[in-house]
Amino acid sequence: MKALKFIGIGAGAFVGLLILLFFLYPYIQSDKAGEVQTRQVDEELLIRGDRLPNGVTTSGVFENLKAELDTLGRERELLLARVDSLMDANEQLAAERDELEQRSAEAAAALEKAESRQESVSLAGGTSVMGDEAFSERVKSLLNLDEEELAEIVKHMDDDQLILLYRNSGNMQREKLLRSLAPPRAAKLMRTVMS
Repeated sequence: MKALKFIGIGAGAFVGLLILLFFLYPYIQSDKAGEVQTRQVDEELLIRGDRLPNGVTTSGVFENLKAELDTLGRERELLLARVDSLMDANEQLAAERDELEQRSAEAAAALEKAESRQESVSLAGGTSVMGDEAFSERVKSLLNLDEEELAEIVKHMDDDQLILLYRNSGNMQREKLLRSLAPPRAAKLMRTVMS
């Protein structure tokens, strides 16, 4: 039991001595304590990011980074504004494309309607245009007449029939058809054909 008492007293004295040395160490070894303290401060600054490993403080670096960040923020705003304007332009182009597609569809429908109307145009006498060959034969036989005879016949034809005749005849026959028409009517036919 005495041995345990001596061991307990020794251990308590040892711990007390260590605590005393811990607090007195900075006074006993002041130069080493300053080095340790400086090293601890440097490590703390390095950990916090206030000092770079080569010893330079980062306050100047942070100022430069702040200026760069501001510049990048302004550039970002400019790029966002440009993206917005490009999106607007894209929407306008899409609207124009849709309008052009609609107009193209309307033009195709009008062309189809005009083609069906042209097929149903009748010649003098009320007969409908048959096939291309039969119609070409009739045009040739009509345009082979003399100009005076042709002039009497075309007087009684409407404008659509004259256009059909003009478009389905050869160059010499077209000239003959134009000579057989009165000048105002020939001019009207040419305006219609050229438009």
